[in-house]
Amino acid sequence: MDAIALLVQSFDDAWSHPWEALLPTLEGVTDEEARWQAPCYAAEAPEAGWPPPGTVWWHVAHLAHYKAYYAAVVRARTAATVPDPAPRVPRATFAEDLESLRRAHDEQRAAVAALTPADLDGLVRDRTPLAEFLAATLRHDAWHGGQLAVARRLWRTRGA
Repeated sequence: MDAIALLVQSFDDAWSHPWEALLPTLEGVTDEEARWQAPCYAAEAPEAGWPPPGTVWWHVAHLAHYKAYYAAVVRARTAATVPDPAPRVPRATFAEDLESLRRAHDEQRAAVAALTPADLDGLVRDRTPLAEFLAATLRHDAWHGGQLAVARRLWRTRGA
């Protein structure tokens, strides 16, 4: 297995592995659960155009936004400049942000799958090796996947 195939497999596993992945963590989330904010986030200032901090919805919106940006960085890796993240487009519903996350993941996966092993030695944003950047994007999925699992546990036990 070459390095790109291994990265694509890692993206697939971080996305849909039955035990340790984002997509299974989001199965069955209701609108009410997606909007619920744990008390530990109550003092966090909301960001304009974003769901309330710490909610399942916020994590989904955040991941969708940055996965789209990460795909743009990978596609622009040989350009003179890499684009800054575009402003977030607020979605009206959790379901819309969840669909945006699915599309952004597919876009990011396609950008990675189009790479060659030699591409991994190049730099993105004029300073970061592409391989290191891709590893960071995988850790980002894992980080927020864990936060989503905890947020859902807090939701289920909120009255205990």
